[in-house]
Amino acid sequence: MASLAFFAFIPFAIAIYGRLPRARAAVLVVLTGSLFLPEFYTFDLPLFRPLDKDDIAYLGAMIGAVVYHSRRVSGARFGLGPESLVILIVLANLGTVLANPSAMWDEGRLEDGLTFYDVVSQAARDALSFALPFFVGRALFSSREDLRTLLSGLAVAGLVYAGLMAAEVVLSIPFRVFQLSRLVYGFSAGVSFRWGVIQPTVFMEHGLSIATFMAACLLAVVGLARAGLTMPLLKPVRAWPLVYAGLFLSRNVAGNVYGLSLSAVLATCKAKTIARVSVLLALLVISYPSLRMFDVFPAKGILNLAGKFDEERRRSLAGRFDEEQYVIDLMGDRFWWGWGNIMRVPGAEGLRGWQGGGFEGGLDGYWVIELGVHGALGMALRLSPLLLPIFLAARRMRKLRSEKERVLLATLMAIVAMRSVDLLINGWWNNLPVFLAGALYSFAGSLGNVPTGARRRRREEEAEALPEPLSAGALPARRGVAPR
Repeated sequence: MASLAFFAFIPFAIAIYGRLPRARAAVLVVLTGSLFLPEFYTFDLPLFRPLDKDDIAYLGAMIGAVVYHSRRVSGARFGLGPESLVILIVLANLGTVLANPSAMWDEGRLEDGLTFYDVVSQAARDALSFALPFFVGRALFSSREDLRTLLSGLAVAGLVYAGLMAAEVVLSIPFRVFQLSRLVYGFSAGVSFRWGVIQPTVFMEHGLSIATFMAACLLAVVGLARAGLTMPLLKPVRAWPLVYAGLFLSRNVAGNVYGLSLSAVLATCKAKTIARVSVLLALLVISYPSLRMFDVFPAKGILNLAGKFDEERRRSLAGRFDEEQYVIDLMGDRFWWGWGNIMRVPGAEGLRGWQGGGFEGGLDGYWVIELGVHGALGMALRLSPLLLPIFLAARRMRKLRSEKERVLLATLMAIVAMRSVDLLINGWWNNLPVFLAGALYSFAGSLGNVPTGARRRRREEEAEALPEPLSAGALPARRGVAPR
């Protein structure tokens, strides 16, 4: 079933583009691939890295767009947007290899040095993880209707996944363990329990990944309701409790905090205030690594505060802070370029939960994983595609006259900012945030722009609507323009 799903997905994507409008087809293809393809299955290609579900999803979205919307894809000019940062990422990867050419002895074990093949392999991974999803989002979305379609797609996906999560929880009562991925594809994520009940994963990698996704869907529902727009299946006001039920079933503290706090901001604040909150979250992502490296971040105060509410949360946070400090102390002369692999770091076995398979074996935060593997430069370059569109959208917010456009744009900003903040404490999980960031970048450049012909027609309609008679002197003079 896993092989069949992979091979059938690209023809499925092409067929969807042939039947649906561009933006709706892109949303359906991306979300279907991200949410329903098998998580732990890869397709091996000769002389190339194995393709996973994210690669297949965005390759399908890109191929379908090229087949049916080639002019729009070519007009977006691949490589002229922020996805061109992948070139700098490849150069940074080359620096990592040049900084780690020699084999090292680590407690009687010889760890190989990095070679040019590592540059090629990592370049392919970065192109598929950053450049392709970002360009798909940037090329296929532009108008307010496209933005509404994107948020509606997230809202409906949240409703569907909430039902699947409830099914896993309910059916796990008589069967002890019930996972849809195991039922459909024969393999699934590891089983974890919280509060004596299974933590649902559906077709995702981990309970944490499904929690952040459901939080994004919840924000999309609230944004649509705030803008006074509808969505398929249910009205946003009625969909909100159902989507939040799915978020609650994830039983993840961070996801619930993101969803509830930002939902309150979206529901009660003006669009400009929501945009400012998103910018502050982006600034937190930028500043947090530096604050941790220079030991300025108030980690002890946060631990004491967390201990007043939940001792287990305090221990979990303390473990994460210890892991971050451990990696920072191990960087040494590899601060800018990284070690490339944790197995090359002397004493890396000191990491909690280390399994010998790379930094991912014992670390939680994406930023500290990237710091250890690719250094400070590689980490900054990989966070840039998520953060840059937030600042550009904040500038565009001032020029938008439509309140609906401002609310919808602020909603997408909050979703991308939320997922960026989560990278400080959790892993990457999937490429959906980069896709949303690419769409946000496109909206930041296109919303509020009126074509010349449409602007001329609007002025003519306004002139025809003026009451008669009206003398030229009665017209209010604009600055620098004499009245007719």
